[in-house]
Order: sequence, then structure tokens, then C-alpha cells
Amino acid sequence: MLLTYVLLVFILGIAHALRTNPLASVSGPAWDTFNQSVSGRLFNGLPVLAPCFSTVNGAPQSPDTQECKRVVGNQANAAFISDMFGGYATGNWASCQGTGESCVFNLTAGPNPPGDCHQGAVPGKYVEVHTVSDVQRTMDFARRHRLRLVIKNTGHDYKGRSSAPDALALWTHKYQPAIRLDRSFTPDGCHDPVGEVITFGAGQQFGGIYEFAHAHGYRVVGGMSKTVGAAGGWITGGGHSMLSPELGLGVDNVQQLRAVLPNGTYVTANRCHNQEIFFALRGGGGGTFGVIMEMSVTAHAEKLMEVFTMNLAGSDPSTAERLLAAVVASANRWASEGWGGYILPGGRAEQPSTMVMATTLLDHAAAEESVQSMMALAGEAAGEAKLTSVGGFYEVARGILDDKSLERSLSSGAAMSSRIIPRDTFLGESNQKSLSSILNDIRLAGQRNEASQMLVLMTAPTVYSRNLPASDEPDGPGAASVTPAWRNGLWHVIHVRSFDTVVTGPGAVGEVFQDTHEAMNPLREFTPSGGAYQNEADAFEPDPVGAFWGKKNYERLMRIKESLDPENLLTVHQGVGWDGEDARYGCYPVFQ
Repeated sequence: MLLTYVLLVFILGIAHALRTNPLASVSGPAWDTFNQSVSGRLFNGLPVLAPCFSTVNGAPQSPDTQECKRVVGNQANAAFISDMFGGYATGNWASCQGTGESCVFNLTAGPNPPGDCHQGAVPGKYVEVHTVSDVQRTMDFARRHRLRLVIKNTGHDYKGRSSAPDALALWTHKYQPAIRLDRSFTPDGCHDPVGEVITFGAGQQFGGIYEFAHAHGYRVVGGMSKTVGAAGGWITGGGHSMLSPELGLGVDNVQQLRAVLPNGTYVTANRCHNQEIFFALRGGGGGTFGVIMEMSVTAHAEKLMEVFTMNLAGSDPSTAERLLAAVVASANRWASEGWGGYILPGGRAEQPSTMVMATTLLDHAAAEESVQSMMALAGEAAGEAKLTSVGGFYEVARGILDDKSLERSLSSGAAMSSRIIPRDTFLGESNQKSLSSILNDIRLAGQRNEASQMLVLMTAPTVYSRNLPASDEPDGPGAASVTPAWRNGLWHVIHVRSFDTVVTGPGAVGEVFQDTHEAMNPLREFTPSGGAYQNEADAFEPDPVGAFWGKKNYERLMRIKESLDPENLLTVHQGVGWDGEDARYGCYPVFQ
């Protein structure tokens, strides 16, 4: 009864907060003049399934049958969805989860489904960015008219920071100047070259960047989704990779950034110039300190890799538990050997447990010895395991990037919670038993939800951080603003619960987020010196300052924020300097 009452009060509060649409306060002539200033690239933002409905935002329309079929036919095509302004990698962030207003339906029903298409959390207007001046003029317009401003690249934000009701958005995905390679790159204002560097625009995705790097004999630190925009939220949150144990986080590999600041200034930032901005844009969080237009990153020569893969059948309920105990026991050694990869322990009895990890720091014989215990486990569990030598990272990445099973439907939502686990937690038999038990409990907690999963990401910069360049130490000119937990951690553990946005009402959505949050609490308590990767963190992380940045970094970020953006034009949920009472967060799930 209490939950029902609180829910009702919350929904009524949202309705009141959203009663006035800020976009509607701008006159038609003002919009027209602004549209001309951005070369006609101001558009109305709509949910991707809007063409299927006969009523959109209360207005009747004739459904566009062909467009509806095209969208529905590509519902799980990540590249297609990322190319649409209204497309989001997890569909719940396009909906108003607090009220249930959305634009989804049973995708097997065909065009003209019953019910209305509601705007949800998709920004009502957006500018398709083609030039730096597009960003500058949009910021100025939003500031003068006191509009909510959102930055969206490819929609891979698991915390809703690239959507907001009744907002004006900057869509940077279409800003894709040609990728460039410089074999002796000197950052602006610096005297010495830093070596091979690849430079690309805001909208370039990892799939294309990897292709370019491989064609020239290089690899770059990046994520395991080909449609993620490298210069968007990925880098501003820190950016982890399968290569991070050896080569560092994404922020460690940035040599230069060009960005539009909240005050409209277009700046270049690197280790020699605008160092405070360089610090803030590399870990300070997406949608907060500026819009990155161009990024230059270190290009590393391709190297032979040793790749270990394992698949254990899920028929024996104890298999996943044994796997967790084994990998916890080996974690510290593997970290020192540069192994990076992913472990997915089966959540239910019928789910297989899988893992893939790779390193360039061991030869084949040493790698065989390193994974011997895993080979033995696979034999005991009647599973499959193999160690392979491959030509380089591109070969490994391509196998993961092309896995269609990882793509989500338009109607698929997800709640996520995570923790970076410090090295000392893995030391000693007692710690290992406790950690294994907690992780197993998280795995089992998801059995109530068929679409739940726990993921272990071996992506902390373990070897790299032991040899962190002096320039990038705290207070150095190349320091990054990510949580110090990355420097001391071994694993990044995620618990995610998926749900169908078509049939899951606002109360049930809130419960999914609540359950996901609570499942991670024992791990938070066990790792007080840990942190969280803000891009894949709990949307309701209880200590965002401590988890995402640490007190010292946050205080520095706040000083920079107040200097660059005193009006808080760029602000996101749980971001630096955010205001939790802002109506732009009215579509977040109900959470107790």
C-alpha cells in the first residue's frame, strides 16, 4: 500500500513538472531563424516506431506502412538503430519510465497497433551536427531560451543521459570527417612528437575505427561494440577495453581533443595546452563539460595474441560456481600477465558459462601454463576450451563484434549495476572465498529474471597502471579524472536485468531497477575502496562522487565546471554539478 501511494505521488509530481514544455515557449519565427543558422538541420525528434502508429503525441496521422516494416525489420540491427536519432541501444531510455508513456508495441503485430505513440524521453527537437558552428549556435540558442540541452551520439548510454523529455538535442553521430593516420603526431602547443596517432570525428564508431587501424597495421584501445561512438560518452566516462590491461584505459590513450565548451568556445586540449579541460573531458562524464568534435588517440602496432576461449554446459548447477572460484583464484596472476577479456557465468541451470581472454605479453608455452587450471576445469565439466595464437587484436575483436546474439530489440530495456573490484580483495584464501560467494549470490539473484546476467570484465589497466607515465600521475599535465579504483582494480563486474518495455509498467520497471541495485549492495560493502565505471553503473548509484571520481577528482571537476558552465547548461543525471530536482529527470524510473 505504501509503495502504491509513493508511486502515485511521484507520478503526479512528474505530471506537474512536465506540464510546461520548454520547447513550446519558443516562437515559430525564433525556431525558423535558428533553423536557418544551422543550415536547415533542425528537426523534430520522434521515437523510431512513430511511423507505425495512427496517433502520435495525440495527433492523428496515416501510418507509414513501408517505413514501419523497415524499422521493425531492423529492430535488432544495432547499426541501423544508431543511425536514427530516436534510436537507443536500450529502449527503456527512449520511454518515460516514470509514467509509462512510450512508443512501443508487440513488434509481431504489424503497422497501426492499438494505442498511441507517446514522445516519452526522446528529445522533441534536435540539430544534426555537421559543423562546429552547429554546436556553438545550438548552445547559444538553448542558453538564450533556457532550454534543456541534451548531447546524443549513438545512443549507447545505459543511464539515460542522452535522452530527456521536452529537450533540444545535439546529435553528433553524423559528424564523421575522414579518419586520419599521422605516424609522427605533435599535439598543438607541444614541442615533441608522441608517435603514431589516429584522429577521427565525434560520430565515428569503433567498427570503422578498427577497420581503419587494422588496414594500416595498428590496433587502438576501444570497446566491444562496433556501433559505439568512440569520441562520445565512451571516452568522457573513461573507456575500458580488452586491451586495457596492457595499454591502459581509453583516456590514457588520448593525445589530443578538440571540443566546444558550454560557453561556445572551440578549444584544443592536450598535455601541453588547456590541461584542466583535458582532465575534465577524460573521465568527467558525458554531457557535462563540452562536446568533443575530434579525438586523436595512440595507434599501437598489431602484435600476436594468445587467445583462450571456454564454454561450459549449464546442465550441472555447480559448474558456474566452480568457474567463479577458479577465476577468482587466478585473477591476480592473469592481471600481471596482461590477460584482458570477458567472463559470463551461467545465471540459470540451462545457461552455459563462457569466457574469452587474450594477451600479447606471453608466448604460447607461457600462456598454456597460465590457463592450465581452466583447461582442467573444462575437462572435468565436459566443456570445451582452447588456446589459440592469432595475428592480432583485430582478429579477436571481429569475432565478438560480429556476434549478432549481443544485439537488442527496440523493445528491450535494461537495468544495470556494477562495481570495480580492487586487487587486494583477491589476495588470500579468505578473501577469495568471500568474493566468490558474493559473486555467486549475484549470479543466483538473477534467476528470478530469465533475462538476467552477471558479467565479469577483465578490463582494468593492471599492467599499464604499474608503469603509468609521470605526466599522467595525479596532478600531472596528463592526469585523467576517472576513479582511482581503475588504477587499483582487477575486475569490472556488471549485473544487468533485461525487461520487455511493451508489457512492463512503471511500477514493475522501478522494481527491476531496485532489485538490480540491491543485488550489488553486498559487493559494494565488501569493496569499500572500490568504485564504479560511470558509463555502466547503477542509474541510482548511492555514492556517485566516491564511486565515479573520488573526492579529490570531484572537487577539481567542480571548480572546472563552475568556471566553464556557471549556468549548468550541460547537465546529466548524477553528473558533476547536477540538480536532482531538475524536471529533465522526470522520466527516470521510480526508485525508493
